[in-house]
Amino acid sequence: MFAALAVARVIGDRTGWSIRKFVRTARRYRTVHIRAGQHLLTAEDPIPADLREALALITGPKVRTK
Repeated sequence: MFAALAVARVIGDRTGWSIRKFVRTARRYRTVHIRAGQHLLTAEDPIPADLREALALITGPKVRTK
C-alpha cells in the first residue's frame, strides 16, 4: 500500500495531475498483439499529446526545485 501511495505521489508531483485523472486517461491506451497463422499483428491507439507529455515527465530525470 505504501508503494502505491509513493507512486501516486510521484505521478502527482511530476505531472500536476491527480492519480484518478492519470489512470482514467491512460487506461484505454494499450497495445494488443494478435497472432494470425505465421503473422503477428499489432493493434494500438495513438497516444494523445497531453498523455505523451505526462509520461515523459514521469519517466524523465527528476528535477530538484529548492
